[in-house]
Amino acid sequence: MARPNFSHILFAALLILVPFNAMAMDLGGHDRDGVVFGLDQGHGWNSVQFTGADGNQFDTGDVSTFSGAFRLGWARNDNLVGFVGISGWKRSLYQSIAPASTTNLNFLAEVYYYPRGEGFWVNGGIGTGSIDFYVNAALPENRILFKEGGFTYTLGAGYEFRASDALAFGISYKYTDIDMGDFGNITAAGATNHVLAMTFHFYQQ
Repeated sequence: MARPNFSHILFAALLILVPFNAMAMDLGGHDRDGVVFGLDQGHGWNSVQFTGADGNQFDTGDVSTFSGAFRLGWARNDNLVGFVGISGWKRSLYQSIAPASTTNLNFLAEVYYYPRGEGFWVNGGIGTGSIDFYVNAALPENRILFKEGGFTYTLGAGYEFRASDALAFGISYKYTDIDMGDFGNITAAGATNHVLAMTFHFYQQ
């Protein structure tokens, strides 16, 4: 679980305050119909956890990195949009002086729900995610290398402003959890990611 920090608190405040000023900032309506393209670009705080063959628990802690996502969807009406898409991140770091790298890729089916048919939305989705993890320790017996996948779910919320009938942009928060389970000599493997992002939606006209 990511530790709270100033960025998380600030973003939570924005999610509360932004809707109250939305009417003044929106340049277009919130009609949704047909094909929708989505793009996220943001900053994530992620961690990988598992128990090794020696029984010791391993946790990278909260590591910050760029996170991105692309999705294609269909707007059923102003309130409901379904998407399929990919998201992920990559990060190099040090663990106990040893260089390490982690790459994440998720394939998700998501639903975005706009309660009032306006800019505020909540979303949820499920799919599969993978983690490519490597710690290059000096001694071969201390090296850790695996590439595994597992059930993945995501939850989020955000607000979008319409710049035109075809373009919307906004801010979002998403939490993603990957459960890789047990494999080889590793047990209880998983990964989490918290992302604060700029979100862009392109609506078919």
